[in-house]
Amino acid sequence: MQVVDHNPNAIVARVQMMFGTIDKGCQIISTRFGLRADSGPSKASGSCQRQLCQQLRKDAEHWQAEHDKAVQHSKAMSDGLEQKEKQLLETHNQLNRTILQKASLAKELVEKDKEFRKTYMQLSTAKEKEAMMRAILLKNTSTNRVSDHEIKDKFLSIRQRAQAISNSSTYDLELGDPTVWGHLTVKDRKNRMMSWIFNLLQRYVLNNKVFCQYQPTYDNPDPKYNIEAELGYIETILEHNNVGEALIANWRIATIDCLSELIGSSPRHKLIAPEIFANFVSVISPKSGTRELHELQEQFQIICDEAWEVAMIMRRSREGHKCIVPPTGTSRCLINTYETLAEPITVEGGKNEDRSDQIAYSLFGALVKGAQYHGESKVGVLEKAQVVLKRR
Repeated sequence: MQVVDHNPNAIVARVQMMFGTIDKGCQIISTRFGLRADSGPSKASGSCQRQLCQQLRKDAEHWQAEHDKAVQHSKAMSDGLEQKEKQLLETHNQLNRTILQKASLAKELVEKDKEFRKTYMQLSTAKEKEAMMRAILLKNTSTNRVSDHEIKDKFLSIRQRAQAISNSSTYDLELGDPTVWGHLTVKDRKNRMMSWIFNLLQRYVLNNKVFCQYQPTYDNPDPKYNIEAELGYIETILEHNNVGEALIANWRIATIDCLSELIGSSPRHKLIAPEIFANFVSVISPKSGTRELHELQEQFQIICDEAWEVAMIMRRSREGHKCIVPPTGTSRCLINTYETLAEPITVEGGKNEDRSDQIAYSLFGALVKGAQYHGESKVGVLEKAQVVLKRR
């Protein structure tokens, strides 16, 4: 198959060459006809005339074939040019379509950018309004109530996590002081661990007069005074002198709001988790790897964060939400006395039929609420304490 060169200059040169060749052929034929005429019929024999005629016929056929080839090649080049022109036109049209599409996309992008900016401004305005309304509600509304369902769910989450931590395989409960729990079964030791975790959370967070879960940042003119400790002491004085619960709640919530103004732009959690975790280092198995130890530390951090959240919800409550336990450490504490507050879970050192009426200790405290609220007395147990009974 002959390859056609579509270069315009090459095409013109080729056509000129072909038609020049054809002109040359025509001149040769004309010359031969002239020679025949000059020779005359009398001077040429019949044999020569026949040879001349045959030669002229061959020349004619040859140059006719050359002519046909030139025409055919010219047509092929013309078709190639036409095809090339169509391709060029299609490429040009496609380029125009791409330019139009790009312009359309650019216009759409500008519109989307305007829409995004508008939405962003609306969202910013909505957030500002939300913050303003929240501040107004916290400042002026005395009818806000804490959802019992919400705080109960968060409280139960802490209890479940404490149980999971006490059952962690990272511990080796054969370790520890044998004089403390050498006589206890593995089950009883795990229960003691859970109770220990709760008592630490209760001491540091849940039953503490806290006003903020973050480290406040402020200019303290006298470093020997701790602002939260002083505020907690004031609250204790108010309670001891029988100031109304509603007034104390209003003061406490307003004080929490004031203290929140002392939190910096990068708030830091109070470092309670490492301190609590340190109490259990002595019973961590030497076989535990770095990953297991890191996961256990994370669980302590999570449970402390959850405890802080519940503590701040209770501190903001106007309905007296609290976490309490039966007083097992001060007197003979009987389950019958606290049956509305506590639920027996197991018997230490024995089975259920070995149980006595005396509470040994609390696995986890009770969630209660009780206060005068708009003249209405509300006292109730949202979640009973889980307790362990002594053996008979």
